[in-house]
Amino acid sequence: MPLITSPRPTLGVIDSGAPPGMALARFASPGGNDAEDRLGHGRAILATLGHYLPLSRLEIALYKLFDERLTAGAAALATAFEWQAESPPAWLLCSLGLPRADARLKAAVARLQAAGTRIVAASPRFGAPVYPAAWPGVMAVSGAAGLMPGPPLLGRDGRWYACVWAARETRMDGHAWQPWMPGPPGPEIPPALGGASFAAAHALGYWLAECVGDEPGGPGEVAAQGSTGQSG
Repeated sequence: MPLITSPRPTLGVIDSGAPPGMALARFASPGGNDAEDRLGHGRAILATLGHYLPLSRLEIALYKLFDERLTAGAAALATAFEWQAESPPAWLLCSLGLPRADARLKAAVARLQAAGTRIVAASPRFGAPVYPAAWPGVMAVSGAAGLMPGPPLLGRDGRWYACVWAARETRMDGHAWQPWMPGPPGPEIPPALGGASFAAAHALGYWLAECVGDEPGGPGEVAAQGSTGQSG
């Protein structure tokens, strides 16, 4: 796992891992030192972020929370937030939410917010509120099936809305079929992943591209052409 020397990561991610060989500024996991994603969710989150800007432009602090399944308890999620707060990133992406508020997690969120971290958290479009997305100051994002990749929309309910579909990793030839492209996928392409966590990644990818000066939706953009918490 290559590490980048960095006093303050640009982006904190809490998910199931990263592609093999991906350079990380910081890494931690209760399961050891293996950052590789074996569930596919973290890779899809990073691919969605990478749809808007090259990930090489980011310094990423990854906490591998999910190892065998895409669920985690309140204590585990609070530990992940506390680890991120040790070196607060400018942005933090949380792709899961707890059905009940947790005091320890709330304290970690407050610590990060006090340090200036902007927390982007997945929020299911329907149903009861989840945490940390429901807390003040957290940028809650829900998925909307009719939205294409691009700027997220602010709803009347105070939540942001973005494309619900996960981007696919770009092949060596620089191309990949995306779920929002017209026409059916090839027979060898597996079903597309979707959910609020990928909407959060779309929104954050757009905002990150603005922050680093890239044109949002730049390289590879095809849109114009065509209490246990669970990640959604």
